[in-house]
Amino acid sequence: MTQSLITDVLVVGGGGAGISAALSAYQHGARVTVLEKMDTLGGSTGMSGGGISATNTRFQREQGIKDTKQSWLTLWHARETTSNPDGPYPDYDFVDYYMDEAVKTTEWLVDDAGHHYGEITGFGLDTVKRIHFPGKGGELGGPLLINNLSEALAKTTIKVMVNTVAKKLLTNDQGAVIGVLASTPDGDVEMTAKKVILSSGGFAKSKRLLQKFIPAAPNVYEHSYSGAGNQGDGILMAQAIGAVLYEDPWVIGEGITTNVPHTFPLMMDWSKVYVDGNGKRFMSEQTHYAVVTNAIIAAKTPWLILDSATTNAEIIEALKVGIASGEVVTAPDCQSLAEQMQIPADTFTKTMATYNKGAHDGEDAMGKDPEFTVAVETAPYFAVKIYPVIMGTFGGVKTSKQFEVLDKQGQVIPNLFATGETANKVIYNHVYMSGSSVQFALTSGRIAGQVAAETL
Repeated sequence: MTQSLITDVLVVGGGGAGISAALSAYQHGARVTVLEKMDTLGGSTGMSGGGISATNTRFQREQGIKDTKQSWLTLWHARETTSNPDGPYPDYDFVDYYMDEAVKTTEWLVDDAGHHYGEITGFGLDTVKRIHFPGKGGELGGPLLINNLSEALAKTTIKVMVNTVAKKLLTNDQGAVIGVLASTPDGDVEMTAKKVILSSGGFAKSKRLLQKFIPAAPNVYEHSYSGAGNQGDGILMAQAIGAVLYEDPWVIGEGITTNVPHTFPLMMDWSKVYVDGNGKRFMSEQTHYAVVTNAIIAAKTPWLILDSATTNAEIIEALKVGIASGEVVTAPDCQSLAEQMQIPADTFTKTMATYNKGAHDGEDAMGKDPEFTVAVETAPYFAVKIYPVIMGTFGGVKTSKQFEVLDKQGQVIPNLFATGETANKVIYNHVYMSGSSVQFALTSGRIAGQVAAETL
């Protein structure tokens, strides 16, 4: 083992939060080193759409887009009560603060971090044009965002070490953080630093931690579209030296999927019907994708129902391939379909009769718009098993508004910061808000980097 006094600010993780933290600390005068466990930078931000939400930015004003923080706050309140309404979070004082800082980050990225926006738009049910995308129509998205930030990194003296895994936080006799023990391709190294910023993501790629922290969602790991490095490393390292974790962790939902190849168009098709293992419809399918994820987790063996008239030939052929695996069943009528699904046939046939009546009457019992309430009545009928998709986790370590990590007494652990999914629960209940996660990563990184540099 070698020992190296390498830096003022040591950033653990090279995704959106980590790169932002590194750039911000550097811009405020610090010597900075970034440790990334994977062989490339990017993390979950690099896999995302790259859109960041903010209100009343100068970029919105330049395009004549009228938007307010209060509008976003109102939507935030409404959506966060749709699942787990009695949960202890969000902390709306922190949300308010985050929204103010998000505006600064959105402009800082262009002014000081080499970024640009190709389009400002809404997404799905979020019609207000407040999501700032790097490319038009979400094109390139997260990879373009990371590329722009990486180009900014390359113009600095920031040292980036890939294939380097932080294993343990180093502390002195007073409990202050003084560095990190890391594993490199050449062996373990003790890296001494004046400040350490944990930007290593959440735990959506750790089956063990998902089952430990979120037992109510035991099988979400199978469809986790998070960065491969999201193993909870930073969270566990901080906890090991006394950091307190947020209560009520949860998953960042991204809707539904199937185990049948080439059926992706069904995932965002509001005209289809969802039923649970009791044969009952349990929600309006025209619902925000994160809320859909939560409902699918709660449902008993959910299915997506469709007929031969409302689906194109390519999807029908894909579904036929899925029959052999048991992921898809088909039948000439709803009674037989229910028998194939092994759900109560009487209940299911009543469910579909009610739905079809609503389609013909133009009034869905669960409030779906008439344009998406399409009768299911052309044989053969299909049912495909659906599963929740996640793209990250809510949870992590508690921090101050400067993203300083707190202990169980609510006191700051000296010299330690946490950003992004390593510390994001404070602004969420159980529902993800479009464009907010990457924004939180970038904003928390910017703030932590600045504070770390200014308090050396």
